[in-house]
Amino acid sequence: MPKVNIDVPSTLNAQDTFTKIKTFFDESPDLRKFDPKMACTFNDSQMSGVAKGDKFSADLKVNSSGSTASVSIVLDLPLLLSPFKGQIKSTVEKKLNALLS
Repeated sequence: MPKVNIDVPSTLNAQDTFTKIKTFFDESPDLRKFDPKMACTFNDSQMSGVAKGDKFSADLKVNSSGSTASVSIVLDLPLLLSPFKGQIKSTVEKKLNALLS
């Protein structure tokens, strides 16, 4: 499966960033429309998580850098979506930038 690396800065501290990311992955109707069988598991102490479904998987990590943070996500997409990697990356970046600013 093709991988898409997404790195998004956050104006929030690491804990607040992680809380928002968890909520986004757990409750996003957009993600559920794309893959209703998606399930998320999070490691609060490591501020990381995994989202897996039938159509994609994502590994995420919140990195602390002083009073701010950043989010790193690696998406594994099916081969059918390979031509849309750039569009998927920009859409996810826009949603995360809006969420974390």
